[in-house]
Amino acid sequence: MQTVLPREEAVEGVISKVLESQEACDRLNEVFYEHLENYQEINDDGDRHFAEVLLQAYKNGDVSALLLELCGGSMFDLLRDAYLIPKKFHGKSGENPVLLTDVEGKLLESKKREVTAREYEKFHETYRQHQCAPRSKLYLADGYDIVRSYTEGMQIQEKKENKKRGVMALYALPDTRKLGLTEAQAYAVVWDTFQKIQKQAPRVEVYYGQDTGEKRQKGFDKIGVLLPIHGFEKRMLHHLDEIDGIVLSCREKMMKKAGAESLDLE
Repeated sequence: MQTVLPREEAVEGVISKVLESQEACDRLNEVFYEHLENYQEINDDGDRHFAEVLLQAYKNGDVSALLLELCGGSMFDLLRDAYLIPKKFHGKSGENPVLLTDVEGKLLESKKREVTAREYEKFHETYRQHQCAPRSKLYLADGYDIVRSYTEGMQIQEKKENKKRGVMALYALPDTRKLGLTEAQAYAVVWDTFQKIQKQAPRVEVYYGQDTGEKRQKGFDKIGVLLPIHGFEKRMLHHLDEIDGIVLSCREKMMKKAGAESLDLE
């Protein structure tokens, strides 16, 4: 539960990327109006609540707070729903995505009752046959959409919806925080990689987290690509090979940006 949305800083890079692409602008526009129509149909908080949100947003110069009241999503929520930036990766023990297996491909004890034999069989077949790229691992995972809304008293609640279960390739990337980048600036850095992944496999779910990994007391970023079993069952290995190449190219560029220091990633 939170009372305000986290403020994104240094968003110019992401905004510039969107404005440079007519396709991106069209997708953002379409998603906004879809959210606006759907959210207004199911939510009626009353005139006083809307006025309170409107005035507080104006007072704080907070566009995302107003967007949340109008259409149920912040600016970055809209960008994610338009597949213009990755979803937020919350770490290996986080709420989204939820990992169901360990690094050896074995089901976590607490998740065994939630996974069918067929789902695990398909994952394990992929796990055995796919040769992971360096500093990457495969997991069975559940990915969600995070939906935010106001409650009484201007509180913000979050709910997980639209679960997708699939094979997640999780990759280590250089520590963008160490390079002095905000999370929004890091999104701009991985922009091209994200767009290439979406073109290669349009229905995958991509997650990115700044400083969500750690090895030997050194932090690093992670990008996760979730391929839903239902949609990719027959071409899972082919798409994983393609995505490996895209992410490795991104990592190489980020390493050069990081300078001569060799980053110890896992």
